[in-house]
Amino acid sequence: MYSEEHRLLQQSIKKFAEKEITPNISKWEEDKFFPNEIFKKLGNEGFLGILLDEEWGGVGGDFLMAAAWCEEFGQVNSVGFSVAVNMHSLVITPTVARYATKEEKEKWLTPAVAGELIGAYAFTEPGAGSDLSAIKTKAVKDGNDYILTGSKIFITNGARADFVLVLAVTDPTKGYEGFSTFLVDTKLPGFSVNRTLDKIGWHCSDTAELNFDGVRLPASTLLGKENEGWQQAMQSLEWERLMLTLTSIAGARKCLEQTTTYIQQRKVFGKRVVDFDYNANLLADMLSKLDAATAQAHHCLKLLNAGKRCRKEVSLAKLYGCELAIKIANKCLQLHGGYGYTNEFPPERWLRDLRLNTIGGGTSEIMAQVAYKELL
Repeated sequence: MYSEEHRLLQQSIKKFAEKEITPNISKWEEDKFFPNEIFKKLGNEGFLGILLDEEWGGVGGDFLMAAAWCEEFGQVNSVGFSVAVNMHSLVITPTVARYATKEEKEKWLTPAVAGELIGAYAFTEPGAGSDLSAIKTKAVKDGNDYILTGSKIFITNGARADFVLVLAVTDPTKGYEGFSTFLVDTKLPGFSVNRTLDKIGWHCSDTAELNFDGVRLPASTLLGKENEGWQQAMQSLEWERLMLTLTSIAGARKCLEQTTTYIQQRKVFGKRVVDFDYNANLLADMLSKLDAATAQAHHCLKLLNAGKRCRKEVSLAKLYGCELAIKIANKCLQLHGGYGYTNEFPPERWLRDLRLNTIGGGTSEIMAQVAYKELL
């Protein structure tokens, strides 16, 4: 699947993580925040421009290179941190590069790739989660500007963001065809962060509720054309879902590796925990299912990288891979015995963090519904 170039990238990520991330994760989790400075360090290494052209400081990579990144970066034992970085670098900035005006690209992209400015994507609202058709945030034309009013919730990087991509209603008579996306500078009057949310997991990642109280936006901040926001969102969503799937699988695989090491050392009744037949069979079962999930995700990756439609395939891969990751983390916690229920060992954080990936980007139930509709 991966070339030598991809392997070298993964080696660089691993080396960087061992030096700059892993030693600090526990403190960041305890503080419930990681410093913005880490974005700059990632930018200095060239890690934030995988899907962007060299014109903006990127490396011009494809989805295959981005997937190689996800499978290595996803082994960092803080899914909230890894997804916060990935949303900025693998979803938000590529969307800006694809749809924004030249003026907005020049303003945001190069510093975003350098990690100097941070982005967020705002779809979900207090009354509109999986059902995005219920969005109430609106952008009303006023001369050459738009007036943005509404609120968004569960926004990764929302409290720290310098710019936010906001999906809003521009024509309430057109349903899905009446949405538009705007690039909002968070320094503009009328923007505010209502609060950051306390969560079961993803502790060091800020998840925020945002408010837009009559934010005046110049026409240049509209991404693409008016009323194309839904199509833009759907184009980004397949990759976002696959990105979350690859991250979940990588995290579950790392959790299983760490647990395998532990049960080779831990003894019960004079035997290593790994030497009990049930546990050996359990490890083999988990590993085989992880390999199956990886193969399923890689199949989607090939389709996506070739520009082919793969809505059903990605939905099924996310449903299976993200649900499997939770089951593996749960079994790994069990294999640690009482120690697994403490925060001294990795499984408890993996279990809390991986849990959200069955919700974000579309719940497992929505993934099943999408696959069903596509099948018909």
